[in-house]
Amino acid sequence: MISDFEKKNDGDDSKSNSENFFLYAADLSKKPIGVRRKLKAVPEEKTGDSKFKSRKVTSQQNLSAQKSKLKTQNSIPLPWKRQSNVGNTSSEEYTFGPPPKTSKKLKQRRSASQRNMSSESFGEHGKLMLEALRIPEKGRSIYAFTHGFHPYPGRFHPDLPKILLKQFPAGSKVFDPFMGGGTVLLEGLLWEHQVFGNDLNQIANMVSRERCRWISEKNAGRVWQAFEEVRERVKTRSFEKRSVQRRNINWLSKFHPPYLFVELLHWIDGIENLRSANERNTLRAVFSSLIVKFSNKISETSEFTKPPSFPKGAVGKWMERKTQELLNNQLELAKRIPKTIPAVLWNENILELVGPEENAIDCTITSPPFPGTYDYLELHELRMKWLDISSGPLSSGEITNRNYSPRQWKQVFREFMLKLRRWTAEEGVCYLLLGDWIENNKRVSGLKFTHKYSDSVGWKVAGSASVEREIFDSNLRLAFGESGKWEHLILLRQ
Repeated sequence: MISDFEKKNDGDDSKSNSENFFLYAADLSKKPIGVRRKLKAVPEEKTGDSKFKSRKVTSQQNLSAQKSKLKTQNSIPLPWKRQSNVGNTSSEEYTFGPPPKTSKKLKQRRSASQRNMSSESFGEHGKLMLEALRIPEKGRSIYAFTHGFHPYPGRFHPDLPKILLKQFPAGSKVFDPFMGGGTVLLEGLLWEHQVFGNDLNQIANMVSRERCRWISEKNAGRVWQAFEEVRERVKTRSFEKRSVQRRNINWLSKFHPPYLFVELLHWIDGIENLRSANERNTLRAVFSSLIVKFSNKISETSEFTKPPSFPKGAVGKWMERKTQELLNNQLELAKRIPKTIPAVLWNENILELVGPEENAIDCTITSPPFPGTYDYLELHELRMKWLDISSGPLSSGEITNRNYSPRQWKQVFREFMLKLRRWTAEEGVCYLLLGDWIENNKRVSGLKFTHKYSDSVGWKVAGSASVEREIFDSNLRLAFGESGKWEHLILLRQ
C-alpha cells in the first residue's frame, strides 16, 4: 500500500514534470535571493523603577560603528599634518597651527566653470584646442596646488594651459604677457618649463608671485612665525583699544561693517610693521584674498551689495586658515617641482615692455584685453586702497574701454602682436584667447578680427576652436542676438 505521504510526493513530481522551465544567460548574472533569518527579540533589562534605561543597539548600528572605526584606522593624514618619527615612536604634529574645525566643500567659480554650449574647430590642433577650451563637467583642478589661493576675475581654467603645454618638451620657454592670476605660469612650472609673465596690474603681480612660489619648511616656518607675531600684536592692540592710522580710511569704512573694519585695520597694521619683506609680502597677499569677502560686495564682479554676516573675530580665523592653506600648497608645489627655474615676472605696460630676449619664446598663451572685458581698476580699487598701491599706472595704461576706443584698440593690438613676433622663436607658436564683443551695436567676432589683422603683422591663423558661452546679462543677450557670444582659442604661427 502506498502511504498518503508518498502519494503527495508523487503528485508533486508529476506536476513539476508537466511544466517547462528555461534558464537564460541573463539569469546567471543575477544575484541569488538570500534567506533572512528572523532575529530573536532581545529581552529588556529589568531596571525596576529607574528612569535611566539602557539604550538598545541594533545590528545595523553595530555595523555602522564597525565601519566608522575601520575608516578611522585607515584614514589618510590630513593635509596640514605630517608624520614625525621620534626614536621608535611615531606621532602626528601640526605643520602650521591647529587644523580648522570644519572642512567646507569648495564651490566652483563661475569665471572658471562656464557652461559648455555649441562648439566648432578647424585647422591644426583644432581638436586639441577644443578639448582645452571646453570646461570639464567635473573635477577639482581649479583648486589644485595654489590655483585656488586668491580670487581673480576672468582667469583661465587650469585645464586650458595644461592641455596645450603638454605637447612641448620640458624646458620650453612659455610666456603670458597678460598673466592676470598666473594660471598659465603655474601650469608651465608643473610641466617643468621656463615661464615668463607680465601684467600692468600690481595685484596680478602679487597673486602670480605667490601662486608660482614654492618654499622649504624652514621658510614656511618663518612665515608662520610672522603670522603669529601679527596675531599677538592684533590681540594686544585690540585689547588696549589703540587707534590705527591708514590712508583713505573714511573711504574704506563705507565697504565694511564697523566691527569687521576695525579688525581689518589692526591686521593690515600688524602686517605692515613686519621687518622681513618676504613674510610681509606673503601675508599682504593673504590679507588681499579676504578683503572682498569681508566687504558688503556680493562677489568680485557684482555691482550689488549685501552686509556680511561674519561674527566678531572672523578676520583672524580666516587669516589663519588662508595662511595655513597657502603654506601647505606651496610646500606641495616644492615636492612637485624642486628643480624648476623660478618664474620671471614683470610689472610693465605691454607697449613699453623690454621683455624676453628676441626669438626666445617657444609658446605664448594669453588673453589680451579686448573691448567689453573687465575694468580691473574698478574691480581691484578696494584692494589697492587697502594695500596702499598707487592706481596711477593702471588708470592711465590699462587697455580698456576707459582709455581706448575700439578703433584705438585695434592699433594697440597690432603693436602688441608685432612685439610678440620679435620675442617668438622661428618655430614658436602663439595661442590667443579672444571673445566676441559689441561695436557700434553690432557683434564683432574675435576669430574674424584675428583673421583680418594677423597677416598684416606677420602671423598666420593655423587653427582655431570656438565655444559658445552663456550670457548672464539680459542687455548683452539682446545685443548679441541669435548668434550668441563665442569664445575663440586661436593658434598663430609666423
